[in-house]
Amino acid sequence: MHPSGPEPASVYWVRRAAIVVLALTVVVGAWWLLGAIRGSSAPTSSEATPTEPTTATALPGTEASAALAVPVEPAEPGPCPDSAITVEASTDSSTYRVGAEPKLTLAITNTGTTACTRDVGPKANELEITSGGYHVWSSDDCNASDKTKVVLIEPGQTVASSIAWNGRLSQKGCPDEQGAKAKAGRYDVQGRNGKVKSDETPFALSNKD
Repeated sequence: MHPSGPEPASVYWVRRAAIVVLALTVVVGAWWLLGAIRGSSAPTSSEATPTEPTTATALPGTEASAALAVPVEPAEPGPCPDSAITVEASTDSSTYRVGAEPKLTLAITNTGTTACTRDVGPKANELEITSGGYHVWSSDDCNASDKTKVVLIEPGQTVASSIAWNGRLSQKGCPDEQGAKAKAGRYDVQGRNGKVKSDETPFALSNKD
């Protein structure tokens, strides 16, 4: 406790203090190094605590919205526009004997891309026979009807109806119920549905069998 030697006492005390400081430095350094080694070997928080798999959670109001959703009903098919309709008039033979009753057919086809409705009844349909541009007979002259028949026609579908011509002449309003018998010659038949008309289809009446 009382240094002795040739040097003054203060010199010995300074030396002792330096040794103590050096020793403390070594101890603190060793303790810090040991703590660092232990910290590096410990598992991280993400490794030590396994995470639970996450599950999707519906947003508030989603179930209510789904419950309130109302399925949209398909729209009802509308009327067929004239642009989606074609009309064809035909006969069951190209030549008939005078006095025969040719079978005339009116065919209406939906040429559009969607199903639609169309009146194909007697009120909307007409078959007319002409010869050289002159009126000979019409299905509306003596049998005009107000009956309608609205049907659904699918794309590409054809609706047809037929009528027999009695081989006699007629006029609008049918003033003469028993018209004159049509003579031998060339005739044309044309069909109409609403405002849509067909092309003329030729046929002939002959006195020969």
